Amino acid sequence: MKMNPVYRQETTAGSRSFKLPLVILIFNSILALVALLDMYSMISQVRQTAEIQYSSFLSLYVFAASVEFVMLLFLVPAMTAGSISGERERRTLNLLLTTQMTAGDVVIGKLAANLSTILLLIVSSFPILALVFIYGGITILDAALLLLCYVTTAFLTGSIGVFCSAYFRKSTIATVASYCITVLLSLGTVAAYELSGVLGHDSGFNGSSGFFYLMLFNPGATFRSVLSSQIGAGNEIADFFPWLEQGPVSFVSEHWMLFGTVTQIGLAVVLVWLAVRKVEPVKRRSAKKTEH
Repeated sequence: MKMNPVYRQETTAGSRSFKLPLVILIFNSILALVALLDMYSMISQVRQTAEIQYSSFLSLYVFAASVEFVMLLFLVPAMTAGSISGERERRTLNLLLTTQMTAGDVVIGKLAANLSTILLLIVSSFPILALVFIYGGITILDAALLLLCYVTTAFLTGSIGVFCSAYFRKSTIATVASYCITVLLSLGTVAAYELSGVLGHDSGFNGSSGFFYLMLFNPGATFRSVLSSQIGAGNEIADFFPWLEQGPVSFVSEHWMLFGTVTQIGLAVVLVWLAVRKVEPVKRRSAKKTEH
């Protein structure tokens, strides 16, 4: 099987640079510092009360996992937003497209190279999250589900970054746009749902049902669903949305991670396809239409 040349070049150059080890060091140092400080506070509480609350160790897992999730939301768009626009700024994008490589090879190769780095960050951080394994409560299956959630989030936010990088010529503008879209998906959908719930409550009309399904695009809702199911916090999604009792409690809400993951992967695939269409030269696109 032939390896994508862009992916091979990007991963080779990245593995030889000092940037990758430095990013891994900073990423895991922040996560380890947060976990150790949280554990220190729990130990101090044990010394004062002489009581061990094992639920506190689950709180450590939730806190560390949440910090890592937030760091991924901020890190991935920054890494991918300059992938295509950076080639434009260096005036090398047209040179790449004059070779036998297609626009899909360029876009997918850039995205795959960045995602491989993110996957390395995620895997390298799992020993820190595994601290809670000492005290029980979290299984290997739970860790695998969390890994799947992280990978899905990285794929979605990475696709947003590549999409913005293809549509904007400047890396700075592409980075800002990718952050805006990420914030819109993470916080804007929650704000829309909450607003519809408040207005529906005041008017006596339930207008939050449609916005409830819009939350499937929110990676934060899926992440919350995963953690809630792992720590036994009751309904995966019900506690997250105060207006859910007025809205649809259905098969979708009971299997939120499945539907949320599929929806976000579908959105990511569409964004990658749009990025490929944008990068593909007009002449080559016209030639394909003529052949058909």
